[in-house]
Amino acid sequence: MIYITQGHERGIGLEVFLKSFSLLNSIQQRKFTLVVNSNTLKENLENLSAEYSIHDSKVTYNSNTLSIIKIDKLEITQSTDSLNMALSNISKNDILLTLPTSKDQLIDESILQKGYTEFLRSRFSNSNLCMVFKAYEDSTLLITDHIPLKDVPGKISTDLLKSKINTTIHGFKKYFFSLEEVLLAGVNPHCGEGGLLGDEDKSIFEYSKIENKEVKISGPYSGDTLHFHRNPSKKQIKVYMFHDQGLPQFKDKFRTIGLNITLGLPFLRMSVDHGTAFELYSKNKADFSGCYYMLKEAIKVDRKLQNEQQ
Repeated sequence: MIYITQGHERGIGLEVFLKSFSLLNSIQQRKFTLVVNSNTLKENLENLSAEYSIHDSKVTYNSNTLSIIKIDKLEITQSTDSLNMALSNISKNDILLTLPTSKDQLIDESILQKGYTEFLRSRFSNSNLCMVFKAYEDSTLLITDHIPLKDVPGKISTDLLKSKINTTIHGFKKYFFSLEEVLLAGVNPHCGEGGLLGDEDKSIFEYSKIENKEVKISGPYSGDTLHFHRNPSKKQIKVYMFHDQGLPQFKDKFRTIGLNITLGLPFLRMSVDHGTAFELYSKNKADFSGCYYMLKEAIKVDRKLQNEQQ
């Protein structure tokens, strides 16, 4: 099963999902279950001028049929309630898709979390869950993500690199494809110029010398030139040390057609690579191409998992 959580009730998440879902065929549509507040769903369908009917466990709109789980009693926030309900239903080979929310909406054990990845790290007591971005032929792993830049050097260690890269290698093999090469970025400009620009790259150089029998480890390369080492004939992943080192190139190239992926969970979690766009809510103008890409990728992963079970 592929579960979708509704995200923020005043964001574009449900709009782009409902539009994308309507492009799937009926067999594909049966794979999805949306966890949603009934009134929020109704409001979004009316914003789309859709003909609809909401039942206990299904909604039909414009000749589409979608399974739903209702979260009509507000416990925390709609974003958190939807996520909690999905997590209470999800199994090992299911897939979790999360629609965009804001950073003031996700609360676990009464503690406000910075985003979905941090929420899942808290819920599953695993600080080393991996934040990965994927689009078409390009994949990027962030060793650190939502932390202040001043804290990055102190977080990077040989053990952290080993843990996150191995988790990503195994996750890609299970859900997508086998990686052939890992490209490492340094932290400092020019990887520190042998110490002239700092020694924060020491752990990265140490990790690059460890033999990995599954993939080739290359680098570290300067963060600003790592993308020049891309080889279209190989299944590669670029590994950047902090959030805004790795994502400018990715987002400039792919815009909203990309996936934010969490690896290291008992299941696969994916999200669109864009935010809530509150200013577009209810205007029926949001670009849904990124969400459609996510749904199609989820279907491919589901098919792969089902084939391997047979």
